[in-house]
Amino acid sequence: MTVEERVLARLNRELGSNFDALAKSDDLVKKFQTDLDQLAARLTLSDENCAPELKNAVQSCSWRYTELEEAADNLEAFQEKLQEKIDKHRDVMDRIEGHLAKIGKLENQKEYFMIMQDIQNIGQELTVSVHGKDDNKTISLYVALSGSLSNCILDRLNGVDAPHLKIYARNVAFYWHDILKEKYAKEFETILRNIKWPNLNQSLEVFNPSKENLHKLAILAEYLFLVKVPGDQSLLSVKLTPSIICPPITAPNELLLKPFRLRFQFHFSGSKQTNRLDKPEWYFTQILSWAKENHVFVGQNFQAAALKAGITSHNIRLEFVRGLVQLAIEKLVEDIDAICQEEALLAHLIDEVLAFEQELKLSLGYPASLPSVVSVLIQPKYLVKWMAIEEKFTSDKMDAMLKSGREPWRFLDPANLDDMKIPRCADQFIRLLDAIKERYCALPQPGQQLQFLDLQLELIDNFRRRLVQLHNSPGTDSVGSTKILNAINYITSVLREWGENVHYLHLHAALYGPNADEISSVFDKTIEELDHWQRTLVKELSGRVVEEVKGKSRLYRHDAWPTMNQLDTKETFMLSASASEMFQLLVNNLHNLEAELSANVFSVVIRMIALQFDEWIIDGMVMNTKFSTGGALQFQFDMTRNLFALFGQYARKPSLLFKRINDACTLLTLPLGSAMLLHETLESNPSEETVASTLKELGLTVLNKTGVVEVLARRNDIVHSKITVAGRELSY
Repeated sequence: MTVEERVLARLNRELGSNFDALAKSDDLVKKFQTDLDQLAARLTLSDENCAPELKNAVQSCSWRYTELEEAADNLEAFQEKLQEKIDKHRDVMDRIEGHLAKIGKLENQKEYFMIMQDIQNIGQELTVSVHGKDDNKTISLYVALSGSLSNCILDRLNGVDAPHLKIYARNVAFYWHDILKEKYAKEFETILRNIKWPNLNQSLEVFNPSKENLHKLAILAEYLFLVKVPGDQSLLSVKLTPSIICPPITAPNELLLKPFRLRFQFHFSGSKQTNRLDKPEWYFTQILSWAKENHVFVGQNFQAAALKAGITSHNIRLEFVRGLVQLAIEKLVEDIDAICQEEALLAHLIDEVLAFEQELKLSLGYPASLPSVVSVLIQPKYLVKWMAIEEKFTSDKMDAMLKSGREPWRFLDPANLDDMKIPRCADQFIRLLDAIKERYCALPQPGQQLQFLDLQLELIDNFRRRLVQLHNSPGTDSVGSTKILNAINYITSVLREWGENVHYLHLHAALYGPNADEISSVFDKTIEELDHWQRTLVKELSGRVVEEVKGKSRLYRHDAWPTMNQLDTKETFMLSASASEMFQLLVNNLHNLEAELSANVFSVVIRMIALQFDEWIIDGMVMNTKFSTGGALQFQFDMTRNLFALFGQYARKPSLLFKRINDACTLLTLPLGSAMLLHETLESNPSEETVASTLKELGLTVLNKTGVVEVLARRNDIVHSKITVAGRELSY
């Protein structure tokens, strides 16, 4: 609330809403005036009623104010004196700044003329030295002019604003570079001819230069390493295409590569018979041969010279190999457009390029960071065609491997029948996918590899859809569920294994980032789809087996269970005659499934069959009939000694596969007294804990209270009352 609002509120309280009360306004003004006078007196320091704290505060502030006034006066006086001194020396400072500027200009001019004098002196000394015998001095002079040293002429000019002098210095440096390179290059090539370089198809015994020649070559190589082109060396890179840029090659390697380049152009250009678009392997093989025969010699004899010249991070052997590879790159850049006109030529080229790259890495240790022939193929317009060829080739292969007939579905290895039972077509498809991976895993960029990964995933989905079509097609072209399940099982197991492979883990990191919450697999979605279809087929297959058995179960279900007599103690139980046909069909089906399915799939199918059979026996038979004491014992024998034994061939504890049947047999054969006590206990609305404890004591594992009561109601010996179960009345 503002001050005005508080004043108005107080006046309204004093005067009220009566108009006659306005007469009190004079008295109210006098009262307010008296209050103001009293307050003013209390704030007067000389008044007795003034608070001591207020007096001390006012006096302290007064002293501080006096001190501040004195400080302000002193500061003002000092400012006046300082301004006088500044005005006095400003002229001197201006004159000094002018002199300093002149001095700086003179120093620049001095440096300018000194550099010019140094350039002229080096030029004169080089003119004399280049015709002498002291090559070390000549090289030293050139390095002083244009070398890697921080105090060379060109380096000193970096901080000088003298464009004309820089041009002059560079021209002088290039002039002497050309002269010295030509001089030492001629000497270098002369010795190369003397030692019969290059080594072409010669053994090391035949190609065995003398130590003297090798020593001269090493010295000349050191000179050539030092006689570098003035300026930034990266500007000398060779741009073959917008995306393929080859770094410059040092002068000694240029000379070593020169005869190879001439031979390459002679054999693989123009109208020569060796220049064929359909035979790229000819020049790839030639490049590999030259590299293998000479790379060791180059490394052994010229790496030390490079180190002496200050080139410490350069592998001369690999640079020589790179120079040879560059010949192939240039050739392929020239031919690639013509090759792409024909799909067969491009497919053949891809195979040869990948084989060439693999051999380079394995035999010569050629790193992926250096320019390679595959860089021509991964240019966008050619990469698309490459992927199209891969897809078409694989699709054609899938059509061929899935053609009608039994051959594609034969097991891969007869000795492997008890294991995976791999169909030939599934194995061939996995090999196709792996071949694609082997071809693209050498690509330099993860983005390019991910495109091929997408192709692999698309092909897997395509193969799955083809299997669905074969499975659903009517007539003789249909493929049984067991064959399809084996194929899916094998493909899924391989994809899970691949998902943990380093190659695919790297692709997963490239796709989702290295800091993903969970390490997963690039095949997760594909595996999930295959697993879903596998579960569908397992359910379908097991359901078909159970339905066939059901069709043979009529006699067994309608046997004389309510009136069956109990056997004498001397008689032994035998399988019910009405169950023989049903059980025989079940035996045959399980035997065939075991022979046709891989072990892990069969274990899933057998459990699914047992689950469905367990439910059907209870719901379709037990709950629809009555059991005498003899009938209950015969039913128990049929189930526990025959059905369980039948499945015991495939599971360690078959009773765990038929939990409901096992519980029902226990309840149907329970002594009458125990059965009636159990029935009364469950009918008395006991607590859940009591029910659980009671059922556990009897060894019941699946049936709940309602289910137990319903099974007990199937006994003929419990007929004395009506049993209410789950809200409905059952009469016996």
